[in-house]
Amino acid sequence: MMEATIPAATERTPQSQPHLKGNMGFFQLIFSVMAYNAPMVVVIGVIPIMVMEGAGLGTPLSFIGAGLILALFSVGFTRMARVLPNPGGFYALITAGLGRAIGLGSGFVALLAYFGVYAGTFSFGGIVLGELVTNTLNGPEMPWYVWGAAFWLASAVLGYLKVELSAKVLALFLFAEILIIVAYDLLVLVNGGADGSGISLEPLSPSHWLDGNFSLGLLLAIGMYGGFEVTVLFREEVRNPVRIIPRATFAVIAIAMTIYALSSLMFANSLGIDKVVAMAQEDPTGAMNTSIATFGGSLLFDLATVMVITSTFAVILAAHNITARYVFNLSADKIFPTRMSAVHKRHGSPHVASVATSAAALVLNTAVVVLGVDPLAFYTAVLGMTSMIALLIIFICNVAVFLYMRRKGGPLASAWATVVCPILAAMGLGSALLLAIVNFPMLVGGSSAVASALLLVIFGLFILGVSSALVYRSRKPDIYTRIGRQ
Repeated sequence: MMEATIPAATERTPQSQPHLKGNMGFFQLIFSVMAYNAPMVVVIGVIPIMVMEGAGLGTPLSFIGAGLILALFSVGFTRMARVLPNPGGFYALITAGLGRAIGLGSGFVALLAYFGVYAGTFSFGGIVLGELVTNTLNGPEMPWYVWGAAFWLASAVLGYLKVELSAKVLALFLFAEILIIVAYDLLVLVNGGADGSGISLEPLSPSHWLDGNFSLGLLLAIGMYGGFEVTVLFREEVRNPVRIIPRATFAVIAIAMTIYALSSLMFANSLGIDKVVAMAQEDPTGAMNTSIATFGGSLLFDLATVMVITSTFAVILAAHNITARYVFNLSADKIFPTRMSAVHKRHGSPHVASVATSAAALVLNTAVVVLGVDPLAFYTAVLGMTSMIALLIIFICNVAVFLYMRRKGGPLASAWATVVCPILAAMGLGSALLLAIVNFPMLVGGSSAVASALLLVIFGLFILGVSSALVYRSRKPDIYTRIGRQ
């Protein structure tokens, strides 16, 4: 199914296809992508769980290892994005490297992942916002879906408008998140940790590489970098994509790695190097709450609680924008109804795709409410599914980069960028992918039945994309040739 004959973008005459418009700069792109990582949610909600179930005291090393693996992948990834300046993100790059059938299958699965993050996070957002209103602000007690609807409406409106507006909102929230995280880290650092004797670097020692379940810790850590790759998806809405996209991609990875590794190091020191694992295993949420309250007082604790909510909304908005652009690109290729590839005359946004994305999320969450599905179980299952899909798609794209750049990379196809880095990245990504498959029931909440059903959805959707492309090849060659924004 691989095709070696898809020409490089620089060799083609541009087709008359719909194109988005925008003027995002370097920092706006970083904020739009980093928001998808939800750094505050990672620091408060995920790091204690990683200490409990992952690499234990070696958790900072898990984040460093994951960041290095993804940086290796990004070397060839960003170079291919320069050689093949097509919109469409993974959908376009995988198509160019591995052929239209695999490209369309991967595009369908990638769309499922981003939509899952968008639609699946409303339940979590509704719960945490409801707890804040009821328990902290002494407001009315309402069902989660009432508060979730507020997130939905705000993301639907902002997603419809020009991308720069969303970028400004995300920048504001992300800046506040990072400010709170940095304040926490500095307070632990200045106060010398739990006993005041100074910060221990023992968690960074090679002796802790195999603490706990390091392989599982690496898997969870890679999942916390989700979204770094979507810099290429915003190509048409970036001011100078050739310069900005590679820089933003590596900046996102570097910022995330620094924040997560440093915060997990400070967390371990805040409770004591010899006590943190036991405390996290006993009560992960309580351990982090205790740490923040001890070093930052009630003010920092309350601010962090609020920032979890804004961080959750930032994830929703970022995932909405990403999903809408995947829908737009598939529609521009006539895989989806062409109406969804309409571009707003004033905002330059994929407004019809945005409305369709919002409507689909509303339908799915309405079904969750009507069927009485536990909202946290729904959130856990969807997020576990999207974590595995992200690994799968990145691994496939890594192979596509290797093959395409060897054929079409030209002067950018150095041995380091297109052979060494992809091979090293494949080793790390492949290991993590195997772990994700083996531990998939745990990732989706522990149910083997749910895990089996979601695996069927993932691979069924991939097969649907592959078979659809083959049907287009025989029956509608005009559509077939467009697959992957070719």
